Amino acid sequence: MELLFNEQDLVDSVCVFAAAKEYTNPESVEADVMFNPSFGFSATANVRGRIRNLSEQELIDAVAVYLRDYHNFTPDRLLVDLRFTENEGIMASIQVR
Repeated sequence: MELLFNEQDLVDSVCVFAAAKEYTNPESVEADVMFNPSFGFSATANVRGRIRNLSEQELIDAVAVYLRDYHNFTPDRLLVDLRFTENEGIMASIQVR
């Protein structure tokens, strides 16, 4: 099975991930995902004025945590592939094994 996440789904994943790390609720997190051809994918999360920078691997982990917490997927069975296109922005293809 393949799941497709658009940019908003990725932002939601970052909010859930950062909220878990900061012991708060996802609604109190502002997040942004980014792609730089030289550096790859990354994200930032603003949790009550505290900025948390996420690496590409942490962004992938955020998707796995989101799917685990909200949709009962097993993170070890997910293969997350981040993608960027000019037309659709940042996306993720998630293969469930």
